[in-house]
Amino acid sequence: MEETLLRQANLRLAAGRAKATDLMPYLADALYAVKAIPSGDLPTLAIDGRWRMYYNPEFVLTTSVEEVAGAWLHEIGHPLREHGERFAALREPPERVPLWNRAADTAINADLRLAGVRLPAVKAWYPERVPGAREGMTAEEVYRLLLAGPLGRRLAQRDPALVLLPDTLREDEIPATLLCLTRDPVLAGSSTVEVLGADGEPVVGAAGRFEVRDPRGGTLVLNPPLPAGRYEVVLTHGTEQSSAHLTITAPSLTFRPDHLTRAREPAEKIVVVGEDTHFGPSSRVHVLHPDGRALDVVSALTPISATRLTFELGPLPDGAYRIRVRSGDEVVQAVLPIGLPHLDLQPSNLPSGFVVPVELSGQVDDLTLDDTTALAVLDDLGIEVDGAAGPPRLRGGSLVDVSIERPLDDGTYVVVLTTGEARASAPLTVGGESSPDGEGSSDSEDEPEQEQNSEDGPEAGSGAGAGQEETTDDCGSGAGGTRRPWEQDETGTDEDGRDDGSVDAGRGELIRQQTARNVLEHARSRGSVPAGWERWATLVLEPRVDWRKEMNSVTRRVSANVAGMRDYTYARPSRRAASVPHVVLPSMRQPRPPRVAEVVDTSGSISDEMLSRVHAETEAIVKRSRGEGVTVIACDAAASRPRTVRAMSDVTMVGGGGTDMRVGLQVAAQARPRFDLVITMTDGDTPWPEAPPAENPDARYVALLLDGDRTTVPTWMHKIVVEDD
Repeated sequence: MEETLLRQANLRLAAGRAKATDLMPYLADALYAVKAIPSGDLPTLAIDGRWRMYYNPEFVLTTSVEEVAGAWLHEIGHPLREHGERFAALREPPERVPLWNRAADTAINADLRLAGVRLPAVKAWYPERVPGAREGMTAEEVYRLLLAGPLGRRLAQRDPALVLLPDTLREDEIPATLLCLTRDPVLAGSSTVEVLGADGEPVVGAAGRFEVRDPRGGTLVLNPPLPAGRYEVVLTHGTEQSSAHLTITAPSLTFRPDHLTRAREPAEKIVVVGEDTHFGPSSRVHVLHPDGRALDVVSALTPISATRLTFELGPLPDGAYRIRVRSGDEVVQAVLPIGLPHLDLQPSNLPSGFVVPVELSGQVDDLTLDDTTALAVLDDLGIEVDGAAGPPRLRGGSLVDVSIERPLDDGTYVVVLTTGEARASAPLTVGGESSPDGEGSSDSEDEPEQEQNSEDGPEAGSGAGAGQEETTDDCGSGAGGTRRPWEQDETGTDEDGRDDGSVDAGRGELIRQQTARNVLEHARSRGSVPAGWERWATLVLEPRVDWRKEMNSVTRRVSANVAGMRDYTYARPSRRAASVPHVVLPSMRQPRPPRVAEVVDTSGSISDEMLSRVHAETEAIVKRSRGEGVTVIACDAAASRPRTVRAMSDVTMVGGGGTDMRVGLQVAAQARPRFDLVITMTDGDTPWPEAPPAENPDARYVALLLDGDRTTVPTWMHKIVVEDD
């Protein structure tokens, strides 16, 4: 790695850390505990479980000091909030790490935005990008929303039937030999291979000799010419077929940011990110008018590396402009929309045969949404697909929820929002593989067709528009998952066996507690701490109470309250009745045991083992408090009648739908005689009543959460979180 580049990156990184300390001084202890390590093996920045932050020097040099400060504050949020440990506690399969990373990023970035922190101009995750998410949600809550979405369902599917190694090649790497691996042992000497183009037709001559090596593997010789694009390799074995996608790349450009709004600065810094490019001191950048003229609006051109350069863009009228980069004989261009309505859609890729309805979240720039805003889904011919989407549901002037109401065939569609004469659009792909961040290009439909400029000769890599720099949703093992290839080992020692200055678990906990104290002190003295950080600090410093002790305390209070309810009864005359002839005096009624009900979530989102263990211990607590046992009401989308069971294995599924514990609470409230204590055993992912049921408002209601905390539990219920033993 070039020493000058590394030295400049280190200086900017140091300036960014100092700026981060100015912005959020209460995180200073954590910021200066981190060890920064340069690495060219990751695209941006990441952090591991020992508080070592890895950074790509080229990426750092494309960002401002304010953006580097935001990156510092983002990365340090992962170990402070124990995202790695929290993902491990979920016991989820490793392929779901990217989804968890998105959820953790969403929670962190929402708080940083409230603090006025500026993040690098990549597609950062915020609550509005996750359908159903809102400010204040925990990472676990956002993760469950993502898991229920299209990408989460795709991850739950079986492994692909065919895998290509490699599955991405550059044009100049062909001819090439691909390794074809099948899930099942189906290959034989009669197996054949075809390469299909975007139109689904075989590309003549592309598939060369195919040699079967064993029943699960073979080699395919790929022949030129294959222009850049996306292809499908189809392997036929008898009457069965397996397929996989093959991507051929050519030099291309993306921009950061990928569009400029009307409220832009007079001079905007643009980062050009190349794919298979050769940027250098001789590189030149031209901004082309739609008529092909080069405009004099480029200044401060700075090549960073072979794939990154920056420049300042001067004032331009609104429109779509071609940005062309010439490096020797290599000419690459892409379109940058300026001041045009822009729609960012999430997710922008849906799997084949997706289940309807499916919710998408949209965010628009330079277009004000109102009650007149219309929504349409267009096919690749620009024809509206009838009934494809329901009416747009607005969440303010720039946010919208889109519901896809009918199945769509595989292909590319355009989602269009129109207000008056203005319209913003974004592509929606069905059946294609997602990019690592699940995103596609989101260029305005108003962009002009790109033309060849005969004055400058043929131009290679003329993309349809400027996408965002590809992200991988990977903030390192400090955000969740196992050690990444670019991370150092977990021993905390260098090559000579000496301490490398990283943070072990014990010191990490001390830093976490000190930072929490700093946060609360800053909140008391200045009151300028984002609510999410204040909640985090409170949870860190409050000791966790064993759920059994808390449940025992609540049950004993209910039992004592019931025992104190001694009332008059005429079922038996008072012993003092002889002193007042002709008058019937009531006697005092003796205390009764408390009546306890469990409303049990049987929707399948929590394990039978967890239910059985918690039920058995809850029943034991009730009996120790002089109770007679527990009555169970099974509930998912419907509720069963109250009944006494010996074990959770006796509880049967009801309703056959989702989770709505309001139904079970209503059944418990209507039961006679009335229950004194109603315990709801659930993972918390359910709608809740706004107030105690009117049929039994005096009972004590407890929400026993079996899968982590939930902020949605109403305040009139006593919330107890069952922690892992």
